[in-house]
Amino acid sequence: MPIRILDAATVGRIAAGEVVERPSSVVKELMENAIDAGATAVTVEIKGGGVEYMRVTDNGCGIEPGQVRLAFENHATSKLQSAEQLDDIRTLGFRGEALPSIASVSHVEMTTRARGQDTGVKLNIDGGADLRVKETGCPEGTTFVMKDLFYNIPVRQAFLKKPGYEGGLVGDAVARMILGNPGVAVRYINNGANVYHSFGDGKLRHAVFAVYGKATAEQMVEVDATEGGARVYGLIGVGELAKATRAHQHFFINGRSVRCPMLSRALEEVCRTRVTIGLYPMCALNLVIPPTSVNVNVHPNKLEVRFKDEIAMRSACERLLATAFEGERVLQLGPDRPAAKPIERVATVREIVPQPVEMEKGKKLPAEPPKVEVPPTEPPKAAMPTVEAPEKVSKPPVRREKPVQMDVFQQVMRREIEKLGATSASALREDTLSGYEPPKAGVESTQTDSEDRTIADKKPTSVYNKPEKPLYRIIGVVLKTYILIEADDSLVLIDQHAAHERLNYEKYMAQMESGRGSQQLLTPMVLRLTSREMALIQENMDVLRDAGYDVEPFGESDIQVRAVPFILGKADLKPAFMETINALNRLKNATIDLRRAEVAQMACKAAVKGGDALSEMEIEDLVRQMLETGAPPTCPHGRPVMKAISRRELEKMFKRIQ
Repeated sequence: MPIRILDAATVGRIAAGEVVERPSSVVKELMENAIDAGATAVTVEIKGGGVEYMRVTDNGCGIEPGQVRLAFENHATSKLQSAEQLDDIRTLGFRGEALPSIASVSHVEMTTRARGQDTGVKLNIDGGADLRVKETGCPEGTTFVMKDLFYNIPVRQAFLKKPGYEGGLVGDAVARMILGNPGVAVRYINNGANVYHSFGDGKLRHAVFAVYGKATAEQMVEVDATEGGARVYGLIGVGELAKATRAHQHFFINGRSVRCPMLSRALEEVCRTRVTIGLYPMCALNLVIPPTSVNVNVHPNKLEVRFKDEIAMRSACERLLATAFEGERVLQLGPDRPAAKPIERVATVREIVPQPVEMEKGKKLPAEPPKVEVPPTEPPKAAMPTVEAPEKVSKPPVRREKPVQMDVFQQVMRREIEKLGATSASALREDTLSGYEPPKAGVESTQTDSEDRTIADKKPTSVYNKPEKPLYRIIGVVLKTYILIEADDSLVLIDQHAAHERLNYEKYMAQMESGRGSQQLLTPMVLRLTSREMALIQENMDVLRDAGYDVEPFGESDIQVRAVPFILGKADLKPAFMETINALNRLKNATIDLRRAEVAQMACKAAVKGGDALSEMEIEDLVRQMLETGAPPTCPHGRPVMKAISRRELEKMFKRIQ
């Protein structure tokens, strides 16, 4: 079979197959071009799923009249000047394939006017041929209209889905652009209906509001942390915001929307106990790193990237993402309780409406309305970190109140004062304190030298500084499962099992991570082993010690086990230890993460159950530990520990307000 060179039309169609997969691919490429051109407002309109009609209008810098034809040549680009720049790419597009690929499989009409030019240019091209250019009047920027996608490749058109499905994919592409570029006002119109309309004020939370709505935007957790030459900033949704798929995880690297399994794994590791099992956290996260640390030229659609050191980058991302949850408590009440981030009112939303007007050659355009000043996108794309040396994670300081340490007497007195509603310790009977000297209580008191050691006539100042308003009031327990608390004009319901399970889990994990994850046996366990098993144990003493076992040789063929991992509980120890010996090779490569499931299971079994009757003191102790323990407000399996119903919600429920 003879070898021959393909003609230009065939080459164009092959190239288009890599770049233009469906209408959403066209939208992605054209919006990237608009953002690279400095646009602050972009309008996307489609009909028939984008196959019949698509329009993308921007207010960018436009194209010079003499370069309009060149823009539709293969591999023609203004974003790359030399091969060396491939290692330092700071634009979303750089290959010069988008416009010729789109034009080769559709009917295209483009109008553009460069800044400073009196008139614009209109270009028409059909299937990559019959290019026509003429002068026209139009606003500054570019309007790209595409019709009949794949009209000249019926086979490709037959593989497209229904218009509704294709329109949904276009909407997803527009949503990613909104979240990745909050400084650009984006409007998306599908069959005449306004789907998205972002503010373009540079605030990511407002961009999330435009895509997902107010409730989601207010509940998402903010993260912004830097380590060495990497910065991670954005919003994370956990708890009730968790989704059934990863489709709502949006990752951006230096502003470029990418599919990044590494970032997804890092996010899910950090949020593992904050979402219910089987669900995934949602996010809009931007990773800013030096362009030389990542290769974006590994995928035809530029959707995948490769890192120079992916393992180190993942570890850094996990540390950075973890800062989003610093300072949280299992239960937070009063002034320290985190409030939802309000969505600020935005006065105006910019948009672009194409206004092409045919004009005679050389005739001046009428005066245009004044331009709207746009705040820069956060952060500017050109501002890339250049420091490579590792540093500690930095983040704005979090204000934390250190819990007051009180002895048993003071705790009892505090409860009694709250019950009686007293305003100070002087409201109690003086003989209550008779004969007691609180250690380091800061109470000025004088005592006589008599045998009775009675307190002087003057009253003590106070045992503790009682707040003007109690932090919370325990109402009781309903259905022997849910603790009811009144706090900060809200009704708080606590699942006693989930709360106790979380507290147990934190205690057990702290023991394991600090090397105290084992329990001493009252009577050492002596086992006789084969020579092979004895040799295996002697070679892996460190592994067994890390797993929580304390083992010593006891003769030539016997060993003595002095301690076992606390996760074994009251199980039969001998079969468990023998199973560990047989799995030493697997255990050798195990990490703490692989044993967390066992710890979570033990925490669940040791926790009080729904239906267990708790005493008043047990309830108070549980609530106190929840207020002091730093951990997510979820059980280890992701179920919520508490729910709060505000006074406003209660009044709306009973129609007291509308």
